[in-house]
Order: sequence, then C-alpha cells, then structure tokens
Amino acid sequence: MSIQSDIEMLSIQAMETYAKRNHITGEEAINIFYRYQVFEKIMIQHEYLHQVGFEEVMNYVEQIIQEDLHSLTVFHGTTKRFEQIDLNKSHNKRALESLKLVRRTFYE
Repeated sequence: MSIQSDIEMLSIQAMETYAKRNHITGEEAINIFYRYQVFEKIMIQHEYLHQVGFEEVMNYVEQIIQEDLHSLTVFHGTTKRFEQIDLNKSHNKRALESLKLVRRTFYE
C-alpha cells in the first residue's frame, strides 16, 4: 500500500468515525475537517499515526478540533511558504517523499 492510499484511508475512516460519534452528517464532518485542517495534519503526522491504535488517532483528531487552531506548523525551521521550500535539501528520504506528497496533494 502506498503512503498516499494509507493516508487517504486513515483520513476517511477518521472522518466517518467522527461523524458517527458526534451524530452529524458526513458533509458536516468534512466541513469541520477542512476548517481545522485535520486532513493536512493527519498527512503530516501519518508516520506516527499509522503505528498507533485507531482510538489514539481519534484522540488526535478531537484534540485538533478542540484546540480551535486554524494553522499548520511549518517544518524545516522556516517561515517560507511551503510550496517554496527546497525539498531536495532534506537528508531524510522518507520525510522527503512525504513532504513531496503533501505538496502535490495540496499545492499543485
């Protein structure tokens, strides 16, 4: 299974579970996930999230929403726009592939 499909499956499962637990429609859950950038944060943290139990994933999702933050943490110690970061300078090949996936998914 590719990283992208793993992230997509985890995101969909989390969104469906969130909707069911909170007695809301799937569309309402999608809007909440977009508002709080849950999909993007799952993508950023996928390396960790795919190694823990699903209940911990849901705790992470609920924490994101409860914190009411509407921003993403920028990595590489920079305040540059993400699409301008030179990913080829990364020495961590796995992280590099993940960051390229984020860029392709959200910026292209």
